[in-house]
Amino acid sequence: MAYHTKTNGEKHFPIMCAESIDAVSYVYQPVICASTKETLYFEQLARFEGARDDDRRTQTIIEWLEVTGDIIGLDIHSFDVAIVALLENDDINIGVNISGATLSKKEACAEIIARLKDAAAICPRLYVEVTETHAISNMLYAAEFASALDGLGMQMVVDDFGEGNSTGLYLSVLYPTLVKLRMKSGQAVTPELLEKAALARTYGAALVVEGLESQEDILRFPKTQVDFYQGYHVGRPAELKQWRLRKSRPALRLVSNA
Repeated sequence: MAYHTKTNGEKHFPIMCAESIDAVSYVYQPVICASTKETLYFEQLARFEGARDDDRRTQTIIEWLEVTGDIIGLDIHSFDVAIVALLENDDINIGVNISGATLSKKEACAEIIARLKDAAAICPRLYVEVTETHAISNMLYAAEFASALDGLGMQMVVDDFGEGNSTGLYLSVLYPTLVKLRMKSGQAVTPELLEKAALARTYGAALVVEGLESQEDILRFPKTQVDFYQGYHVGRPAELKQWRLRKSRPALRLVSNA
């Protein structure tokens, strides 16, 4: 079943996926600097018709697309949408997700790189987040992709480090600028989580603590070991136009100092 995604009223690259999914749209959630409270970038998150307010169902759909192989079309499409958004908004950065399933396909990686080269001016404002739900089966392709992104001025992010398939191997192959650690709201910071943070530091990565739902969650994590925050407490996902219209939106930083 083919369907289109709309961004600012325009239709873009059609993708194929499960028949139960009628459409996909995108919301954006900020990654906030712990020290300055500036927004480093807005993570672009897919939302499916019938599951827009259900994060668990959304994740189930994405994992199913990884099984069927349709995630490749979604990932390519997500890059298209991010490119358009960056071209139309020159004072923000955007983070786009990519599955390990897509990184395992050389043709898919080449297709994404070709699209990015055609819009090279926006590349320094694009962060690429490698998700954890599907393993990268060919690390050579992933390393070549990461190298190509670096050549275009983009920065890699390892999402949910230590969860699912996101292991230390990802750090050694992708050399990310940022590593995300998921914290469970309302629970104490575990030694395991601190060990993950220390390992990420050895690769020179800045740390993003995500899953924050309260000020108490922020206070639980040692300030000396966190560079950026993400979570409902510091910014709920919203349409990009809503972020643009907010008078009190955070100041924006175009280049990371991480």
